[in-house]
Amino acid sequence: MVAFALCPDGIKMSARSAPPGHLKLITPPVELTTSRLHLRAARSEHAASVFTEYTGNSMAARFLPRGAHPAQSSTEAVIHAWGASNWSDGDRFIWSIIDRSDQRPMGLFLMFVDGDGAETHYGIGPAYWGRGLATEAGLAIMHWVKQQSPLSEVHTICAAAHETSCRVLEKIGLVRGQFLPDALLLKATEERIDGWSYRWRRSE
Repeated sequence: MVAFALCPDGIKMSARSAPPGHLKLITPPVELTTSRLHLRAARSEHAASVFTEYTGNSMAARFLPRGAHPAQSSTEAVIHAWGASNWSDGDRFIWSIIDRSDQRPMGLFLMFVDGDGAETHYGIGPAYWGRGLATEAGLAIMHWVKQQSPLSEVHTICAAAHETSCRVLEKIGLVRGQFLPDALLLKATEERIDGWSYRWRRSE
């Protein structure tokens, strides 16, 4: 079953509801729409654009432990594992971030659910930086988290030197916590870099 709702702030959501007695309680919306973006459960046809704009771009991967994907096939594998084709079967979810003006997938937003908490990661291609699009995508995800999900916590670790990404996390409602020396290992250089923990908790 697919349910649609138009939220007061204009974020459109499409989500599958779990059947009665189903143990899997948390399944995020397959699609969210904001004023400038579509966030859609990632599909194989998104891989070429996502690889070109984001996952295969060394500048975009500068602070990411995974490094840049060496080939489009790496992006395809991630999308197959956590995207639309397995949306109802797992606890890891990946949306393609799509620019509504040109319908081009240019980034990814990930959520890894564990019980009533979730770890989140995101990124967009450098050609789309400086326009507030990552913040817009994150606010859409967090709107669902706060208003429609049973999640009690969302957390991540951000490279301390990646100040722009840290600001995005703060804008979407996560709070900076502990400084974590050598928290992230960069695959490309085998360098360890410092991080900040970020967390949102539901108020009692």
